[in-house]
This record gives sequence, C-alpha cells and structure tokens, in this order.
Amino acid sequence: MAGPRRRHDRRLAPRPRLCHKALPAPPARFPPGVRRPPSRIPDLTSPARANRPRLGILLMVGTVFCLATMEAGAKYLTRTQPYEMVVWGRYLFHFLLTVPIFLTPATIRLVRTGRPAMHVLRSLFLAGGTLAGIGAISLMPLAEATALVFSAPLLVTLMSPLVLGEPVGWRRRGAIAVGFLGVLIILRPGTDFLTWAALLPLLASLCYACYQVSTRLLSFSEYPLTLFFYTSLVGLAVTTPMAFAVWSPLTGTEWLILLFVGFFGFAGQFLLIKAFQVAEASTVAPFIYVQLVFAGFYGWSLFGDLPDIWVLLGAAVVIGSGLYIWRRETRRAVGRSGAD
Repeated sequence: MAGPRRRHDRRLAPRPRLCHKALPAPPARFPPGVRRPPSRIPDLTSPARANRPRLGILLMVGTVFCLATMEAGAKYLTRTQPYEMVVWGRYLFHFLLTVPIFLTPATIRLVRTGRPAMHVLRSLFLAGGTLAGIGAISLMPLAEATALVFSAPLLVTLMSPLVLGEPVGWRRRGAIAVGFLGVLIILRPGTDFLTWAALLPLLASLCYACYQVSTRLLSFSEYPLTLFFYTSLVGLAVTTPMAFAVWSPLTGTEWLILLFVGFFGFAGQFLLIKAFQVAEASTVAPFIYVQLVFAGFYGWSLFGDLPDIWVLLGAAVVIGSGLYIWRRETRRAVGRSGAD
C-alpha cells in the first residue's frame, strides 16, 4: 500500500545561486602550468590594447628610427673604441634610464618574478645579439648588416613548431626557403664579400630569433616592464667584465655619444612596448622593415657607404619573405584562411 503523497516543500529545495562565482570560468588562453597575470596594473604595464592603428604605426616607425640611430652612433664609436665597451655603455645608460620607472610603489612590485631563470636566458640571447650586431656594424656597412639581421623573423617561424608548438604549413616553409635565398644573394658565396665578419649579423639574427621566441613564452605570464627591467640588468651584468677587460679611456665627446647610444636604445625598446599596447601586432609589425631605410641613410650620410644592387636585391627578397609570413600568420589568426 502506497503511503501518503508527500507535498513538495519549496522552502526545502536548494536554490541555485546566481552568483558570478558559480559560473564556469572562461577557457584559459595560457599554456598549462603558466600563471595568469593580475588584471589591475599601472598604465605603463597594462596589457589592454586600444584600437589606434595610426598611433601604433607612428610608434613603430619611431622605434626603428631610434634603433637605427643607436646603431649609427655605435658604429661611429667603434672606430676609436672596442665594440665591447660600446655595448657596455649602451646597457649602462639603458639601465640608468630604466631604474627611475621602478621607483614608484605601483611599479616596484613588477621586479618580482616567478621565472628568473627564463628572464636570464632571454636577456642573454639579447645581449649576445647586441654584441654580434654591433661587432658586425663595426666591420660592415650599416645597410648590409641590417639586411642580414632581418632574417630573424624567418628563424622565428622556423623554430615555432619545435619551441612553441605552433604549426607551420608548406607555404610558410617555402617563404623561409626563399628568404634564406635572399640571404645568400647578399652574402654572395665565392666572392670577397663573404668573410667571417659577414657571419656576425647571421649570429645576431639567430640570437634575436631566440630572444623573440623566449619573449613570447614569457609574455603569457610576465608584464612588459618586467621584461624591460631584466633585459637591461642582465645585459649590464654580462657586458661589464667584458668592457673592463678591454678598457680604454674615453673622451668627454665619446662619453656623450655613449649616452646618446644608450638613450636611443632605451627609447626604441620603450616605444616598441607602447606600439604593441595601442595597436595590434599584425598592424605595426611590417613597419619594422623601415629600419633598413634609416640604416641606408645613416650609412650613406655618415660613413659614405652605399649598398650595391646585390644587397638591395637580397634585402628585397628577405623583406618580401618576411611580409608574406606575416600575412599568412595574420590570416590564420583571424580565421580567414584555410589550412597551410
């Protein structure tokens, strides 16, 4: 015999809590095991990107102008001073200009990091690229050295499947091969142009590629200004003993030029951060190749160097390959293309 039917008491029924904490968390865009940065940070470190493409392009052009100007000043100094001292001065004044940014309560906490070893490795890649790059421009014309260093984006794409786990299809692999053909056009194997000095910008390119890949790995969990701080600190620590090993007294004018080199290196890195904050990377990245124009102008006006037809042709091939890879990556990012 069935018992009496129980009356449902709504007061005893658990009510769903319509609180935001009960909602499922959005899928993380960070690799497993990598912490997400806090959301509230100062303006100089904010990851939020405004949609201001014109300002972003201007900042990127300003970035490459500062970097080309820094290299021109460094090349001028290497005529009378060892290049190790020039690199040391570049990091010294870069660090001295960076320190005041971290003297406020809002930014001093950004010095702390949970991945110090990765910061050191990344900064070593940049220091190695700077040493090789300035060593190259001390022995080669600015335009030639800059054109060879522009093979770094090709190396980044080549390393992406191994380090970042990002797929690279046959079209971009073909673009990489064409880009390295442009490098061979510049180097012209079998001629007097291919010397050990011409290998220095290729070494710089490899270091810069490793630096960019490690920057991407750290960008998932670190603030831009944290990267900025450790870059200058580790670079100064590495180059200081090298500079004192070959120390040569500097004149007042040379100290002034060294300050000039450090300031433009600092300004270039700072404007680069701001460019990626105010505009999308796909908008501003192609304008990095404008640096070759500035390098050619400084090489001609200050040092009387004019690139020959082979350098111009090889640079066009390298830049064209880099732009094609950028276009393919942009289309894949917005989902407007099929599989590579």
